[in-house]
Amino acid sequence: MLNVEERFMLSDMQRAGVSISEMARRTGHDRKTIRSTLAEAWLQAPKPRQRRSSKLDPYAAYLEKRIAVGVLNASKLYREIVAQGYSGKARLVRRFVQPHREAQQRTAQATVRFETAPGEQAQVDWGHFGMLVHQGRQRKLYAFVMTLGWSRAMYLEYTVSLDAAWWLRCHVHAFEYFGGVPQTVLHDNLKTAVLSRALDDTIHWNPRYLDFAKYYGFSPRACAPYRARTKGKVENGVRYVRGNFWLGLRFSDLADLNRQAQIWLADVANARCHGTTGKVPWAQLPAEQLTPLDGRAPYDTSVIGYRRSTRDCLVSYAGNYYSVPAAHSQRQLLVKETEAGELIIATLGGAELARHRVATGRNERIVVAEHYACLKPQPRARPTAGATQQLPDTPGAGLPDAPRVEQRALAQYAAWAETVA
Repeated sequence: MLNVEERFMLSDMQRAGVSISEMARRTGHDRKTIRSTLAEAWLQAPKPRQRRSSKLDPYAAYLEKRIAVGVLNASKLYREIVAQGYSGKARLVRRFVQPHREAQQRTAQATVRFETAPGEQAQVDWGHFGMLVHQGRQRKLYAFVMTLGWSRAMYLEYTVSLDAAWWLRCHVHAFEYFGGVPQTVLHDNLKTAVLSRALDDTIHWNPRYLDFAKYYGFSPRACAPYRARTKGKVENGVRYVRGNFWLGLRFSDLADLNRQAQIWLADVANARCHGTTGKVPWAQLPAEQLTPLDGRAPYDTSVIGYRRSTRDCLVSYAGNYYSVPAAHSQRQLLVKETEAGELIIATLGGAELARHRVATGRNERIVVAEHYACLKPQPRARPTAGATQQLPDTPGAGLPDAPRVEQRALAQYAAWAETVA
């Protein structure tokens, strides 16, 4: 039987085209031996090691299902199966996920650009831009960016809040800036739009956002989790804002920042020749075929809440106090903060009671005198019964008598003084 080296040599000669007879002459082996050696698989594959059972085995099917919908975050998957009873180590989950992550990275290198028809889609995203001082307080600064998919026209606005009111307000401002509404709006799964997303990809929308979409006539779309490239146009837009508008910028306050952003949109962002389309976004905008607003009143984006007024006819809101008519003290009332900076206080039925400017400080009292006009002056409190002190009418009256002193002549006092001396 030939050893491994001899087999390798015969195989090498076969690849070089050497005949069986020549191999026999060179090696001295019989031709039948050489022929049978070349016919068999001389490099035997090692026997596969028997796989040991793992604590992760009962959860493998669940992990495969989650990975199939794009969840490749090992820490998140580890927390999910721990909640189901998994008692193993997190590193087992990382090993399980790693091949899938590598496969995704390989396939992500080559992609097909997804283009939309005119007016079909707008993409929306937030970007964090550090901190600024706003109304005397240090606040986080965010940028709202909307990009139209076909023309690449962009809208930019900075805010100090990500709440539902500013989420809707920025949409309204963008629609007014573009002069119309797209058919769909694509965004992330933020709570101002998506309350939750089930494992079967069913989306539970924020009711107010759905009402907003119905009012303007567009369909909301949420990206698949962990699929950032789905809205790559607007994410490129956010990077463009950071690298072009934001670098070296100087501004005094939020209003000045947004004023400069509007100038930049008009003079740079929407006036340039776009690197992908090769056309000017602002010139393409009229052909976007957006649904016109047709003079529609802006959607009411007021911040709505409920407060109970105090005995002294005040309503507490955002650290300050605002008066209401005295007839409505100690009652549950509705409060609305408008985009214009007004605080409207109304009954639960919607009847307006008071309208104030929202104070920017803390512990301020904004009072309207007419709210207290119907109150009657309170009578002075009557003295309560108890012990009293009665003072005398004349000086010295009521005081004990002074002791009696005998009166003597001055000569008698002088004689006594000489005797003592």
